[in-house]
Amino acid sequence: MVKRLLLSFFLSVFCVVMAFAQDRVVSGQVTDPETGEGIPGVTVLVKNTTQGTVTDASGNYQISVPEGGILVFQAVGLETQEVTVGAQSTINLEMGSAVQGLNEVVVVGYGEQSDKTLVQSISRVNSESFENFPLVSVQEVLQGQAAGVQMTATSGVVGSSSAIRIRGVSSITSGTSPLFVVDGVPLNDGDYSNALGATPLNPLADLNPQDIASISILKDAAAVSIYGSRGANGVILITTKRGGLNEKTVFSFDYYTGWSKPTTTPDMMDADQFRQFRADVFTIQGTPTDPNDADVFPQTSFDWPSAVEQTGRVSSYSLSARGGTAKTSFYVGLTYFNKEGYIIGNELDRVNLTSNINHEASDKLRFGLSLKLSNSKYDRVNSDNSTFAPFTSAFLQLPWVEAFNDDGTFTQTGFIRNVVAREQTSQSYFVSRRVIGNFYLEVEPIQGLVLRTDNGLDVVQTEERERDLEVFEPGGYAYEENNQDIKWLSTNTIAYRRTFGDHSINVLTGFSFETADRNDIAVEGVGFATDALPNVASAATPTTTFASGTRWALDSQFGRVNYNYKEKYIIEGTVRRDGSSRFGPDRRYGTFWSVAGGWNISDEAFMENIAFLDFLKLRVSYGTTGNDRIGNFTWQGLYGGGNDYNGLPGFEPSNPANLNLSWEETEQFDVTISAGLLKNRISFDISYYNKNTTNLLLDRDLEWNETGFADIQSNLGELRNQGIDFNINTVNLDVAGFKWTTNLNLGYLDNEVTSLPGVAEDNEGRPFVTGSANQRAIVNYPVNTYFLIPYIGVNSQTGEAEWLGINGEPTSNPTQDDRRILGQALPKWNGGFTNTFTYKGITLTAFFTFQAGGKLYDDGLRFTDNAATGSFNKRVAVLDIWRNPGDAAFVPSPAAASFADWDQRSGLHLYSNSFLRLRNLRIAYDFPKSLMQKTKYINSFTVYAMGTNIATFFNSFYKDVGWDPESTEDGDLTGSQSELFFTPPQEKAFTVGVRMGF
Repeated sequence: MVKRLLLSFFLSVFCVVMAFAQDRVVSGQVTDPETGEGIPGVTVLVKNTTQGTVTDASGNYQISVPEGGILVFQAVGLETQEVTVGAQSTINLEMGSAVQGLNEVVVVGYGEQSDKTLVQSISRVNSESFENFPLVSVQEVLQGQAAGVQMTATSGVVGSSSAIRIRGVSSITSGTSPLFVVDGVPLNDGDYSNALGATPLNPLADLNPQDIASISILKDAAAVSIYGSRGANGVILITTKRGGLNEKTVFSFDYYTGWSKPTTTPDMMDADQFRQFRADVFTIQGTPTDPNDADVFPQTSFDWPSAVEQTGRVSSYSLSARGGTAKTSFYVGLTYFNKEGYIIGNELDRVNLTSNINHEASDKLRFGLSLKLSNSKYDRVNSDNSTFAPFTSAFLQLPWVEAFNDDGTFTQTGFIRNVVAREQTSQSYFVSRRVIGNFYLEVEPIQGLVLRTDNGLDVVQTEERERDLEVFEPGGYAYEENNQDIKWLSTNTIAYRRTFGDHSINVLTGFSFETADRNDIAVEGVGFATDALPNVASAATPTTTFASGTRWALDSQFGRVNYNYKEKYIIEGTVRRDGSSRFGPDRRYGTFWSVAGGWNISDEAFMENIAFLDFLKLRVSYGTTGNDRIGNFTWQGLYGGGNDYNGLPGFEPSNPANLNLSWEETEQFDVTISAGLLKNRISFDISYYNKNTTNLLLDRDLEWNETGFADIQSNLGELRNQGIDFNINTVNLDVAGFKWTTNLNLGYLDNEVTSLPGVAEDNEGRPFVTGSANQRAIVNYPVNTYFLIPYIGVNSQTGEAEWLGINGEPTSNPTQDDRRILGQALPKWNGGFTNTFTYKGITLTAFFTFQAGGKLYDDGLRFTDNAATGSFNKRVAVLDIWRNPGDAAFVPSPAAASFADWDQRSGLHLYSNSFLRLRNLRIAYDFPKSLMQKTKYINSFTVYAMGTNIATFFNSFYKDVGWDPESTEDGDLTGSQSELFFTPPQEKAFTVGVRMGF
């Protein structure tokens, strides 16, 4: 493997003849035409190269330009300009009104393109959209920021993963998350936390959001096919900050702190209410009972929900430096982040170091190094669906059970754990150490021809420990697991850009090799001589000794050609061939491709007299992508060791072979119209897409035979996602220094399973695949379709609960045969809405997110609303019991036959997950530059305050039940989208901070 990587490294630069040409040094100043002041931070690029610099604090720049070169001046919010150098040595430039031009540079797969010649469907999020936001993870940046992108938090536990879906769900059981690429390195995204039962950790949690410069979300086939087998679920390109050549060194310091609490929690009965409720149930059932009878009910009380909830705190300190000389540019960022969640025992300490260095050894040779180091330590708690989870136990624990005995020792509470004791005495932590690095070498033997090699790695090392004292386990319990996942990547490309009069061509070709090795080891033991011994080695009885290793590899060749005529007509073709070790030798390679075209209609002569139209562009694309996210050896017939057979070690079959197992493939059609009106005060784009996935990777049932296998992974079935993405930006008001801008992005999704041959069928003959106890993937319906018994309510005359039978008649004794389709979990609509107001240094931003058209299932209600049992606490709403004819009650009569079955799975626990949420309300003040110039060291100074998840509207679940509609129990949404079981909600937070430049 090492030899192959070294060979890849040198192939792209071997035998390159270094050519030399006379360059011209050009300098000047970029100024604001209204004030005459220099504009800092303007990017100055030599067109069709990666050579560039950035203007300093006074707007000055200096750059070396080859003969015949063209300079491109770019800045966020300013119109991009191009200047032919010719014989000039000094070029001063005014960059005028803030409009969104078509020449903005966009990060694409393996390169950059101008927006005007872009034919790919890409959503972009720049750092200005989330600077000074108190973000734990980069994934939070995407929430409501891009049309067609849905992000759902799996839990309010600090560091939990977020489920991101780009243009729907393109697989049922084989991975639906996008590919994350950071500075050219595709990230490992495995689940490295197994013991604690919490939701998986976020694959981006080790990155520092403060270091991010921009995020590009690749959505259509033209954009993602260059990544071939990893593009079916979309690709997210993350670019970190960099310095510029000849840029004065600028230091930045950021600090913020804040407080948080859960957005909402259920209203549970206290001890008095619960005693009265249970007494009423017994009385109605014919056994009169006094709630104050100490022989029947304990007369104690304890507020468990309040005991596990606290005020969360967050603090972040970031120091960075960026700048450059005539040959070298750099960026260095160091951040310490601490977040204590609103659940007791939940905390994250993280240190990040980011370093990006670029050097021009000569006019023809450039190289650079990107390095990201992180150390994250989590004090973890279980999230949901576990009696060790604080919220689960606190809301189920009987309110008369106390946490402490009279002597101050912890109470043994039985099956529902004493989570107060556990969080005060037990150790549960997870440590992640990560190195993400990339080294590139770039040679330009002749102008426009660039040979480049990128060699990256992503090293993840994790350590997970759990130690429970004797208060929970007789003799005590300990567990430790260590994981190591090392990825190596070598990518080698040849890029050629050339303009021939009105014709321009951009060619990219390359090959890459990627491989990863993962090794896991875990030990477990019980029985400790004393609670002071923390390690598993001190256990008297080892109960688990586990070790495993796995490896996968991907061998790829790819190419892309982009041609345009007068930047008016553009055509682009992409092809990639991937070979994955996850498939058998005869099915290993897959070829994925795309074709796309663009037409800048506004450049046509017949558009010249349409004064209100600034630009109009049409883009069309079609192509294919793949998916290989299955086990590393699924195609092989495997045997597992470590089994006892009649007292001797033995093997048993663990996986049936399928030599025909192959790629899951998605084809996608996309058409997009973009326009700018009224001097770009209104700009929008609207896209229609249709994605069809074939050869779904699913488990096919086998007849039980001597091999002992029940199923085998196979290619079968198809599904479709089609929808519309819409984005609009408007400048509503720009008068006398006051400016009001609005952004709205909206995504509509229609998801449908179109074929499932060879699987089980329901009573109506519809093929289906079970996702959870509540959801199925059913042919002609969405992937996440609820299949439950419809609930009607309590009959006001009889007090019986009634469901709707399969025959359409009410019944108080339903069966599983009465189940039917009751809606879908995937929202049909989602998006974000932002209003920004600025005036004399004051900026006020209100950001809303929303979704509609889906449903969620709360499995926890089958316990908190199960009026028939006294084993768990109840919601206050359960006090509404039917007592007399005419009562419009929530709970059936305890004397009714249906009372005992009221908790069964049905539409009773199904709610709309539609909502509108005020995600962020932020106010900031930038002190005037004139004031900063009077100081000796400080160049800029900003103070700000922000509220997060301030209010939620239009959601009965949030209002009536008390849980968050924007959470999901399972991070992998494929099987159980929008299902909850005491899932901690997102947090409501208030943050204040300061940013300084010096």
